[in-house]
Amino acid sequence: MQVISNFIAFFLIYFFIQIILYRYFKININKLFIVLFIIGISIIIGFYSYSIELLMNLININLMIICFWLFIPGVINHGPALEIIYLIANKKINNEKKLRELFLKSKVSRAVEKRLNINISSNLIKFDKEGLFITKNTKKMLIFFDLIKKIYRLKSDAY
Repeated sequence: MQVISNFIAFFLIYFFIQIILYRYFKININKLFIVLFIIGISIIIGFYSYSIELLMNLININLMIICFWLFIPGVINHGPALEIIYLIANKKINNEKKLRELFLKSKVSRAVEKRLNINISSNLIKFDKEGLFITKNTKKMLIFFDLIKKIYRLKSDAY
């Protein structure tokens, strides 16, 4: 039980440190050097301590840091595939031609069809006789990303 409570406490501390540093100082602690540094220190501590509880805590902490390292860049800098989903969800665009017209002003107009096919093949967007629409899982994903964007106060460059 103590390992779980320690993991939850460290998760909350790391998450709030990350929010404060990124929101107020624009410092991203999800750099590869910082992640490897924390993992290296935890390996040294785990090697010299003979505590199973500490070793389990270090494993949990390192896995959480690796998950943050993989997840947060996608939230901060989301790509065109997620932007297409936002456009379909928020502006009610259901036609591929209208979607291309929105991207004609930028250099990513060729990537729209490729990204749209990726979204359709991964079941994030469905194509029907009526046009394009997002699935229930995509709606849940958008709610989650909107929550993270509100926490970090992120703004997209696309609009």
